[in-house]
Amino acid sequence: MNRLRTPAGWFLAGLLLLGLAACQAARPTPTAAPPAPAGGTPLAAVAATQTLLPTRPDTATPLPSHTPTSRPSPTATPTVVPSVTPTASATARQFATLDASLPTPATAIPTPVPPFAKPPEVTNILLLGNDVAWPQGGRTDSLIVVSINSQTKTASMLSLPRDLYVYIPGWKMDRINLALPHGHGSGYPGGGGALVKDTILYNFGIPIDYYARVGFEGFKQIVDTLGGVEIAVSCQLRDWRLISPELDPNVEENWEQFTLEPGVYEMDGDLALWYARSRRTSNDFERGRRQQQVLRAIFNNGLDRELLPRIPQLWDTYRETVETDLTLPVILQLAALAPDVRENGIQNLYLSYGAVRPWREPSTGSAMQLLQWAEAAPVLGQLMQPPVLNRAGREPIVVAVVSEGNNIMWRLAADNLAWHGFVPVRASGDGTTPNHTQVTYYGDNFKGSFDWLLAWVMDVDRAEIGLAPAGTGDPPSNYRVVLGYDYDPCRPELEAPRSGD
Repeated sequence: MNRLRTPAGWFLAGLLLLGLAACQAARPTPTAAPPAPAGGTPLAAVAATQTLLPTRPDTATPLPSHTPTSRPSPTATPTVVPSVTPTASATARQFATLDASLPTPATAIPTPVPPFAKPPEVTNILLLGNDVAWPQGGRTDSLIVVSINSQTKTASMLSLPRDLYVYIPGWKMDRINLALPHGHGSGYPGGGGALVKDTILYNFGIPIDYYARVGFEGFKQIVDTLGGVEIAVSCQLRDWRLISPELDPNVEENWEQFTLEPGVYEMDGDLALWYARSRRTSNDFERGRRQQQVLRAIFNNGLDRELLPRIPQLWDTYRETVETDLTLPVILQLAALAPDVRENGIQNLYLSYGAVRPWREPSTGSAMQLLQWAEAAPVLGQLMQPPVLNRAGREPIVVAVVSEGNNIMWRLAADNLAWHGFVPVRASGDGTTPNHTQVTYYGDNFKGSFDWLLAWVMDVDRAEIGLAPAGTGDPPSNYRVVLGYDYDPCRPELEAPRSGD
């Protein structure tokens, strides 16, 4: 059996692949950018096709297909995201002290932040992706924490920029992506895995239970074995890409500027890797969102293929290709939660622009990022909390979307809504498209409706949302959205509101 050629280990792969997908391989910097073809690179020239959704009936059709089949009794729901603050643990963690053999650092070593309280039902896994193809060696240029709650059966993902300037316990202040390789090479107790866990705990207050590191070649193989992944691309993405995967990346002429226009794409492994790694025309923050999007697509694809029963027989294969302290029993426990996690909700978190600030390391002048604790703490605290719109403890908020004759816009709108926790269904309209997107809420008032979030997702003024009596919507839903000619699915995700304030 060829390594990573069988998709049965999809759950482990799905968790790990997000980390490897972002690895930024070294490439030559072209001296002159060739002109991009008018209208973007034709997708027929690459291993990807833009797809129209299958024809859907005019009656309400859920998207995605795993819309909850049963609804729990509604409970009181806050209208704002709860504030979570760090809580000192009962036993203070003793970190390694600064390496005395190194010069006095130009930047003062910060004190460790107080750790966030971790409920016993929560498991935190740190996913790391290399900047090389194989699972060992290189820097960990992608870092994502996945937090899984076995009680609510929900999950959260948090992306951490690779250029964060942090204290690496027992060593020095440096980029966070150097913690794991330094731990392996310096004899740190527990190796690189222990050091990167301590680095996350020291600087972010997040206890890590397990870690996993992979290389990016396995990512492409698994995506291809799964038959590709469907990705809704809401914003245009243009960056350099090898004209063909087998070409030498060190030859400048082998690169071209490649463009993905907004649309729905069936991506093979090579394109999915490019989509998740691209950074030259965006940044680490936007790339973190795309990485989480690819991971969710792999996660859903594996679930749809009902591959859970085959995990044990392939454990040995994955053990050889992934550096991790996860064990098979833990993998099986987490995999058993996967169907409920998908139905109840996955929360996507990022450190926004205000949570970090640009920083030049005084002794080298290298460009890095400094964490701004006051802005970052509320986001970090959400990681181990169930998603606010999780469907484990509240009725889902259903949004009926009317998109006259435009399957792609419907799909992009539905993807944006589902990303933020709403449940989109397709609805029929009167055959006309308004100039401006229209939103109506069916209820007695807006209390607990998350109108502030929906207004942001759909890019409408909150005051423009109409209020109609409950039960008058057709099909039955909480909201009805009629997409207008002005609808633009590209939303600045890092500016998404966290509350209705």
